[in-house]
Formats: sequence, C-alpha cells, structure tokens
Amino acid sequence: MELLRVDHLCHTYDNQIPSLRDVSFSVAAGDRVGIAGANGSGKSTLLELIAGCMKPSSGNILIKGTPVGDTTQGVRSRAGMVFQEPDNQLFMPTLWEDVAFGVMHTGVAPQQGREQALQFLRAVEAEHLAERPPYKLSGGEKQRAAIASVLIMEPALVLLDEPTASLDPRARKHIIRLLKTLDCTLLVASHDLDMMLDLGGRVIFLYEGRIAAQSTTPGLLKDQAFLQRIGLELPLSIAETQPL
Repeated sequence: MELLRVDHLCHTYDNQIPSLRDVSFSVAAGDRVGIAGANGSGKSTLLELIAGCMKPSSGNILIKGTPVGDTTQGVRSRAGMVFQEPDNQLFMPTLWEDVAFGVMHTGVAPQQGREQALQFLRAVEAEHLAERPPYKLSGGEKQRAAIASVLIMEPALVLLDEPTASLDPRARKHIIRLLKTLDCTLLVASHDLDMMLDLGGRVIFLYEGRIAAQSTTPGLLKDQAFLQRIGLELPLSIAETQPL
C-alpha cells in the first residue's frame, strides 16, 4: 500500500536559490528508504517539506492520500521527524517529560503520559535515563530519546535526518541496530552509506536538488564511478574489500 507520494516537488530559498528540482517518488507502508547525497544536495530540505515544516514552491506531497499540511489530518496520519540535532527536540527538565510532551498536548492525562513515555524509552533502551535532564546525556542517548519522542506519537512515517552524525562508533552502531528493529515506515536522509547498507531497502540518490537515481541495496552503493559523480564515496565496508 502506498503511504507517501511526492509529485514534481520543487523548493526555492528566498525566491532565488533552488534546493529541490522536480522530485518525484513514492514509499510503500513498511518500507525503509534512504535518501543519500552530498552536503547541499537537498536531503534535509526534502524531509522538512514532507514533515510540513516548510511549504514547497510547487508540487505535491501526500501521506495516505492526504496533502501534507491539511489541518483535518489526524496526528497518526502525519510524518514525525527526528532532526539532525537532538537538542532541537529535547528541552524539558527530564527526559520522560520530553518524550511525553507530544501526547500530553493531545489531552492524555499526566500519569498516562508518563507511563507511555517510559514504554517508549524502554523500546529504545533508555528507560534508565527517564529522570535525567537532557543536557546530561551523551549524543547517542539524546538521539535515542529524540527517536522515542517521535515514536510515541505513532506517526504513519518516521523521518530521520542524519541520525548517525556526530556519534562515536559505539553509539552509531546502537542507533543503526535500533533503526533495524523499528516496525514502522522509515525515510532516512544521510551521507552515511554504510548505514544505508546495514538498513537495507531502497536508496534514492539526490544530486543538486534532483533525483540522480534509485536502487535497492546494495545496487548503486557499489558503483564507485556513479557515487563519485554525485559527490559521494564508496561505503567503507565495500571500499575495504577492493584492491588498491
């Protein structure tokens, strides 16, 4: 079943700097789709448009057949976004309050909100951090908490912008392992191509705001000439197996 459809999407910053040019693709329910591209290729802009954080210059975005931004949409019909910087999502005195923040504003009673927050913190292996203030957490712990704060809203689609950026190797492996266990539709933007390999599914390659190609994994992730043309390098796990 088609969950997301993006049709001829264009976006221009300040009416002069094109960031996306005629982007079209669809995502089925349950898919894991990577958005790969070099810095400035339009990855973050695409996710923010799908999340409804910005409006496109032209084109359409439909989630479950309903335009993004339609005020009649139920919360669970929308996309939930985990931003590249978890500090942009964590601002309450304790972690459980951060995770519960969204559901508490839908009318859920405080005790029920706390119980739900602990449930989702448990799902990302962070329940033991529930009473900690976010500023005392490591980067990986913050990223897990940010993911929990989105999952608790049970959105139709989960968007993640560079989820492994700035993480040490151990925290990175933990986040990838967590993403592989999630039973939801994922759209993950990153230039971490090794993560794309680990997650599997399909990869959409952006270059200068356009879709350069799409493939299932590993597919074009093994094509060094193609990756170099769009400003990327072979995943390390593949490059290490190639002769010098």
